[in-house]
Amino acid sequence: MKDLPDGQLMGLYAHGSQRAFEELFRRYEGRVYAYFLRRVRCEARARDLYQELFLRLHRFRHTYDASRPFAPWFFHIAHGVLVDEWRRRHRQAEVCLEEARLESPDADPERSAAVRHESLRQLAGLSPEEARILVDAKVRGLEYAEIAEALSKSVAAVKQTASRSLRRLRLASAGAD
Repeated sequence: MKDLPDGQLMGLYAHGSQRAFEELFRRYEGRVYAYFLRRVRCEARARDLYQELFLRLHRFRHTYDASRPFAPWFFHIAHGVLVDEWRRRHRQAEVCLEEARLESPDADPERSAAVRHESLRQLAGLSPEEARILVDAKVRGLEYAEIAEALSKSVAAVKQTASRSLRRLRLASAGAD
């Protein structure tokens, strides 16, 4: 099995070969896990997405066209898993600050707690969507295009929301001083 090309392995798997599936899993494990980890920046979520990808691969195994390259088809499914995750998180209006580091690693624990408390207080003044956009862009480091796709909005709309939200936070912060 190790000498077979990916497309042929997928064809065998589509016809029920467990060994072909295991070989594909082994070949793509590192690359696809890294793909998810770079985008979600959370090891547990990246593992979950990785497992979801292989469930979808199983579900869609009969749609693979052996005349086309395997890797683009595979990563197209991976991208779909990622977009679905972003949409699910958006619908739930999750802003997971526990996954994000708002302080430097050597910061004083009391100062870190105060910074986190103040950040949460300020974000509470924004809508869930505004808070999510700011956290995704400024804390998690996601590109505006990724955020826009997850929210089904244009990149310009996401940038504008981020800009206006930051301006409101700065004005509120200046007023508190």
